[in-house]
Amino acid sequence: MGILSKLFGGSSSSTSRKQPSATVEDLCHRFSLQQLRKSTDGFDESRLIAETDLSKEYRASISVNGELKHVTVQRLRQEPAISSYGLISCKNNIIFRCQLHHPNLASLVGFCDDHNELIVVYDYPLKGSLHDQLYRTDRNSPTLSWKRRLEISIGVARGLHHLHSGTKRTIIHLDVTPDSILLDENWVPKLKFSGISVKGPKFSEKEVRPIELRSVEGTYGYVAPEHMMNAEVTHKCDVYSFGALLLELICGKHPFHIWRLHQFPNIKELSNLAGTGNVEGIIDEILVGEIAPQCWESYMEITEFCLSQNPNKRPDMGEVKVQLEHVLQLQEEADTNRA
Repeated sequence: MGILSKLFGGSSSSTSRKQPSATVEDLCHRFSLQQLRKSTDGFDESRLIAETDLSKEYRASISVNGELKHVTVQRLRQEPAISSYGLISCKNNIIFRCQLHHPNLASLVGFCDDHNELIVVYDYPLKGSLHDQLYRTDRNSPTLSWKRRLEISIGVARGLHHLHSGTKRTIIHLDVTPDSILLDENWVPKLKFSGISVKGPKFSEKEVRPIELRSVEGTYGYVAPEHMMNAEVTHKCDVYSFGALLLELICGKHPFHIWRLHQFPNIKELSNLAGTGNVEGIIDEILVGEIAPQCWESYMEITEFCLSQNPNKRPDMGEVKVQLEHVLQLQEEADTNRA
């Protein structure tokens, strides 16, 4: 029995249990290490698409139930993989990806648990990540238009809304960044899990109590201030991260760089300054002239509320989704009138 199978409990020889624990094989497809070695040309560096302290990700094609699929093979490094943190991260990856089915959440294709190797396999994003598209180096590649950025933000908001209210227990993602947003061939965004996501209280609970973590999790610049200060999280931490993402989509810069370059004390001042027409160097130069004034005003208002220092003043993602859909409608109407 592999490491991951032991972690999930596996099947039991005891017949006294009326409800035995589900094995990991019940959740998703199991690949052999030999299959994944072959599909990645022996984990060749030429197929490497991402690398972190915990894992390496490879591009591959593999047959699943007779169908050839383009996939990402995420191979956990062996040392952290056998640590308690690595095991928990991998388990969370599988549980969240297998049990959550939504058009804007990256689903799991399968896993491998052979010879002390822990590997998860998920759909390969043909358009790469949102980070790839925002900061592309190939000038001949098509740019992300303002309307497409709005559509992507709406898709991500829908995915987060499902995590926060579409299941019995709230799921807090904790890593809403351009790197975590994958884009399929139709530019549909799919939020992937990094293993640091946590389950929160039941959605029906009226009082939201913060969950205390052992350490601060997430990417600097997107982490909510209350989480940064005391390592406590609620679903409103994701709302803050999403606000930082909205800021990045319109400015074309990492949130930290926006504040450092322009030295704005708060989001309100940034919104007001750009609203006067002084947008040079603030918003992404590609978007200059594309954004309708009313659309800008509404978009920045949503961003401001999401980035509220007080988590209780941040809206829920369902409300954010509806407001962004309205922003897109405003932009489409402005485009029609302009044409």
